[in-house]
Amino acid sequence: MYKTHLGHQSYDFKTLRNLMAKASPPRSGDYLAGVAAGNNLERVAAQWVLADVPLK
Repeated sequence: MYKTHLGHQSYDFKTLRNLMAKASPPRSGDYLAGVAAGNNLERVAAQWVLADVPLK
């Protein structure tokens, strides 16, 4: 599980796939699939967490 706190809000991303989908720029297909970030703050939180994920 990937998680972070931004301001007074906590964000949890269950899988790497979910984290990457929410960190990507907004696309209509992502919204239709239900995997897009809910708002820009959630997108920034996902990008912040993704930056700390080690490359393996």
